[in-house]
Amino acid sequence: MPNAASWQSDAEANADKAKELEQQLAERNQEIERLKKQLSGSKVNTAPSIKTEQIGAKTHWRTGEFTAYYPPTDTSEHAMQGNGITAKGDNLHKSQTCEGYQIVAAPPEIPFNTKLEIEVNGNVIRAIVRDRGGAIKCSKFDIALSDKSSATNFGRQPGKWRIIG
Repeated sequence: MPNAASWQSDAEANADKAKELEQQLAERNQEIERLKKQLSGSKVNTAPSIKTEQIGAKTHWRTGEFTAYYPPTDTSEHAMQGNGITAKGDNLHKSQTCEGYQIVAAPPEIPFNTKLEIEVNGNVIRAIVRDRGGAIKCSKFDIALSDKSSATNFGRQPGKWRIIG
């Protein structure tokens, strides 16, 4: 029974290795718990900086980059994905506003239905987050406009924004 002896030896070696790995895992779990306690005891703000501390509170102005988009008028246009329907289901062919606010695509850190004040080239736009976009990250926003000409004329502009609700 030479094979049985070999298998017995392999099993014992594997059991020893498993015990060693379990010990390493236990040590790492202890280190994780220690770090969690250290983090919870510190005054580090781990929340994203663009969210409001309380609902309805205005945030300070931040700089941003603003572009415009529009609902496609035919299938050959690739103005936006979704064929003119926002991520929240708004039909941009019918209206580019919601609750009296201009619809915007915003970074994912800003929750849907957040109300914004945007200032571009001296004009203030009251907007609501109802859409997302692949290139919409950090402080980049895409403002829904009615047609290609309006969006092209708007172009890409620097400005500032803040959360108002």
